[in-house]
Amino acid sequence: MMMKKFALILLSAVTLSPVCLAQAPILGDWEGTLDANGTPFRVAWHAVAAQDGSVTSTLDNIDQNIYGIKVKSTEIRDSKLTIVVDDLIQANGQEMNLRGELVGTLNKEETELTATWTQSEPPQPPAPVTMKHVKSQPAPAAAQASIAGDWQGTLNAGQAQLRLVLHITAGKDGALTSSLDSIDQGANGIPVSATSMKESKLSLTVDAVHGTYEGTVNKDVSEIDGTWTQTMPLPLKFTRAQPQVAAKPGPPSDVDGTWMGMLDAGGKELRILLKIVNMDTGLTATMQSPDQSPAWIPASAITKSEGKLTVKFNAFGATYEGKIAADLKAVDGTFTQAGHEMPLVLKKI
Repeated sequence: MMMKKFALILLSAVTLSPVCLAQAPILGDWEGTLDANGTPFRVAWHAVAAQDGSVTSTLDNIDQNIYGIKVKSTEIRDSKLTIVVDDLIQANGQEMNLRGELVGTLNKEETELTATWTQSEPPQPPAPVTMKHVKSQPAPAAAQASIAGDWQGTLNAGQAQLRLVLHITAGKDGALTSSLDSIDQGANGIPVSATSMKESKLSLTVDAVHGTYEGTVNKDVSEIDGTWTQTMPLPLKFTRAQPQVAAKPGPPSDVDGTWMGMLDAGGKELRILLKIVNMDTGLTATMQSPDQSPAWIPASAITKSEGKLTVKFNAFGATYEGKIAADLKAVDGTFTQAGHEMPLVLKKI
């Protein structure tokens, strides 16, 4: 009930199936229409090459405001193209499984696609689809270089808040590479499979966590306003990150050390470890649930005041508040997540 939300957004990974380099002519953006019983819907297909030479892609249903539908597999033989979709999406405010197959034929110039979309879940009659390859030029090398650097933003997912740092590097030829840090989940250096910028549009594909980001860079290249999509679209704005000075160890406080307790989460007991270290910038803490994962999750904030300890974890929308014993050997408190309060006594080990 509690620790199941440790990896709420960035760590719930599903890897997309790669496509070989022989399929390079299909790379780029495709736009067209899907005819559903006489009702046309604008659709788009985005095929992107990763740094390792593989290709991943997504589909958009523009008129129904469904973006970033993950393509499970793509196969092209001669001029025949087959795309398989099996994804969890948000449609009309509801979560649903979308399964289907797009089978079609490319013209000789590989600029047009005539296909049929067959949807098995939710079941729908076969629908004809026509698409054209959109010729868009990447931004000039100088523009690519201007976006290089570190960017910071916060992803709000219900009760969870995840601070993210995006690192973008531009090569001599203007090619972009990047990585992501999820500070509140303790996950640094998450590889971004593909990074591209066309005019003022920045696109990221993060296969490691089954996510994509589409954002618009403002004129003075100080903000990127866009949408992160991973099972559902969420707004995400990046701003230039300020240089950070590494914290140094400070004098040990009277609560420094490792604390352990048992949490009754819906009839299941979970060991909880809380490690507190004082730095020159103040107290820091990390939490582990060894019965669920070896990962240590950093606290978003920790305060000690008038014999009370408060620790917040934005990564999974949780707070621990407790009273410190006079002998400094125990903390009697409550762990709260999603409105559920659970008693938790921590003892110093």
